[in-house]
Amino acid sequence: MIKRYLLFILSILILGCGNDPEPLDDILDNPLDENSGTIDYITPAYIFSPNYYSVDQGKSFTVSLFAMGVENLVGASVMVEYDPTVLSLNGVNSGQFATGVGGSQPMFLTTEYPDKVEIVAIYMNDDSVGYSGNVKIADLLFFANSSGSSGLDFQTFYCEMLDPNDNEIEIKGWLPGVVNVD
Repeated sequence: MIKRYLLFILSILILGCGNDPEPLDDILDNPLDENSGTIDYITPAYIFSPNYYSVDQGKSFTVSLFAMGVENLVGASVMVEYDPTVLSLNGVNSGQFATGVGGSQPMFLTTEYPDKVEIVAIYMNDDSVGYSGNVKIADLLFFANSSGSSGLDFQTFYCEMLDPNDNEIEIKGWLPGVVNVD
């Protein structure tokens, strides 16, 4: 009986060691990871990821806006400017920050102008603890009007991050987006 048991264990070890698993570097390649090597901004930051888009004229596409490397974030306000001759904004959807993650009472507001959009996302939690880490603030839905290039530029004067005590968190990095329409 013991011989069968040992033979069974030995066969599992031999067969189990025969498979060479995929290297973790190929699996863990999230461009938003701080260890990815693709970071070219200082945190906390507002970024578009990806930050470069190439789209065909007449097509719709989505742009994702993130707050990166935040600690105790409860309020995010962002103003993004774009070229209205190249792009039309069709809407803005809330990201995971203002969708009730962790028992929060979410609030998400947008104000659209002809060439820019203001996004305000608030994360209200009963224990006054904010969000820490990397979080999607919003998805911006655009339509490519005509060929050309448009920046997705942060109007830094109107952008802010707030902690639970309504203190401003210094934004140290920015990674704007670029859209090329063919």
